[in-house]
Amino acid sequence: MSRVGVVTAARAGPAASRMAGRPQPRLSPALLEELARRRRGLARHMARAVVTLVRWDDAAGAPPRREAIIRACEAGIDLFLITAREGRPATQRELREVAQLGILQARTAQSVDPVLAAYRIGARVAWDVILRAWRGHADANPEALVVTANYVFGALDEVAAQVTRTYVHAREQHLLRGMRARTRLLHSLISDTFDSELALQKQALAINFQLASGYVALVIKSEDGVEPLLREVQLPVGALADATDPHTMVVLWPSGRPRRDEEIQGLVAELQRHRPRIRAGLGGEHPGLRGISRSYLEAQQAVELGRKLRPEAALHHHDAVAPYLVLAQNPLVVERYVDHVLGGLLRADSRGVLVETLEAVLTTGTLKEAASALRLHRHTVLYRLEKLQELLGGDLTDPALRQRLQLALDLRKLV
Repeated sequence: MSRVGVVTAARAGPAASRMAGRPQPRLSPALLEELARRRRGLARHMARAVVTLVRWDDAAGAPPRREAIIRACEAGIDLFLITAREGRPATQRELREVAQLGILQARTAQSVDPVLAAYRIGARVAWDVILRAWRGHADANPEALVVTANYVFGALDEVAAQVTRTYVHAREQHLLRGMRARTRLLHSLISDTFDSELALQKQALAINFQLASGYVALVIKSEDGVEPLLREVQLPVGALADATDPHTMVVLWPSGRPRRDEEIQGLVAELQRHRPRIRAGLGGEHPGLRGISRSYLEAQQAVELGRKLRPEAALHHHDAVAPYLVLAQNPLVVERYVDHVLGGLLRADSRGVLVETLEAVLTTGTLKEAASALRLHRHTVLYRLEKLQELLGGDLTDPALRQRLQLALDLRKLV
């Protein structure tokens, strides 16, 4: 069970080692027995949601057969039950066994995104079943629910990281069997599968390429395909670029350039002029060549969260979405916060016009600009503002309230 969107480390190993370093609180035996009893039905329910909701377009290939998805869901449930009973993280061998779909996607040169979407949906179904199973149970106190949530979404993070890692590693192995050396070099860097930096430097020298001391990763996604972008893009000396699937391009940008961020923004803006349907994510800067794989995963996270939070923007920085990434790991907390801040408004605003007005006011800053953005008369917006203040119980000019409202509106897009 997993969620990309929440892959917070370059590899699954660090997450496991952090969890292994301290005793894990045990889940209620009653809950574990109830989940074991429901195992087969839960796997079918998860598989039905995956087949129905995941978008397997032509670029991503046909979905796996329902029986294969059910087996994968059962494997995820079994792993969760074993590790929860023993109060330990999953081993690398156990994680690899439930992450085989990543390898299958890579071998067919298809995107890993649908697989990660399937894990997210499956985990959400499992969490809903857990909540229903515990309804009215004596052990279901708030503290136990938090422990359970941490287990579920911790397992989620580990498997998502392993799926991504096995996918990238399998892609690299495929490249090693015949694709060009420059592409092999990029995939070695983003998958962190090289033995040493010296070996990597030799690989670069073999193609007369001078590696920089470090890179930041830029992930660019295009619904129209990235092959034309690879031919058009103008990169600085020392940069590397290649497609990881038909709709995703990775650019490794030398981290020491003085105007790096301006150059990246200019590149994305130029690409968007010719290809409006692109979005990009920029990872953080981490030391050395070993830090590239982490920057790459952060860039993927930035694309995923950025398209939900700011769909109108083309470039999303990981550092800008990082707070939402942390909060989104626990949907229960997110839902409670959104309900606390916006619950009264959402229940009263059946048509959504007040929420639309609130977003316009917070975005534009003034009544006149909000009315212009909404294409309404200012008196209509003023009337709605009065209703908003009545429902929200506060003054919309209060900076603290505006900050809470903006956070709640953003988090609502993630649940």
